[in-house]
Amino acid sequence: MDKKHFDIDFRAATLKDFEECMDLINQARQQMIESGLHQWTGGYPSESDILADINNGVAQVLTIDKKIAVYGAVILNGEEKYNSIQGTWKTYGNYYAIHRLATLPELQREGFAQVFIKKVKGLCEVECIPSIKVDTHIKNLKMVKLLSSMGFCYCGTVDYGIRGKRIAFEYVTLNEKEENIY
Repeated sequence: MDKKHFDIDFRAATLKDFEECMDLINQARQQMIESGLHQWTGGYPSESDILADINNGVAQVLTIDKKIAVYGAVILNGEEKYNSIQGTWKTYGNYYAIHRLATLPELQREGFAQVFIKKVKGLCEVECIPSIKVDTHIKNLKMVKLLSSMGFCYCGTVDYGIRGKRIAFEYVTLNEKEENIY
């Protein structure tokens, strides 16, 4: 699919987008379950999670010809569990965490999740945020491959209790000269 022929927009999700966001999340969850990945089970992410993302201004969407193709929560310093990583982060300053990243199943493998992450990298550069941190299920090989292909480094594991441990990755957006982050 040639993205040059599409109207691509990266923007904050609004309450008007809620149903479309939930439809995308539910389709992605179903696809995960059908492929044997049980990362999003037990009702997670729930309608209240997505509503909270929207109401807190952290829900971001990538639209293709005005249709929501990718959803993600992009949260400044937004994961308390990251403070107790079993491993070592590359940076210790501000960061954006990406949670609940999902692409419409029919648009997967077209590079749109990469575009979403590149847009978050752009936010980091504009706002002088030194890194992006992400965690995922150890069996979520699609996500691991995506993160690795985009320069994210494995940093350790994060324990979410009953939801299990997740492997954690970080992408450093600024170098040491730009901000003292080490």
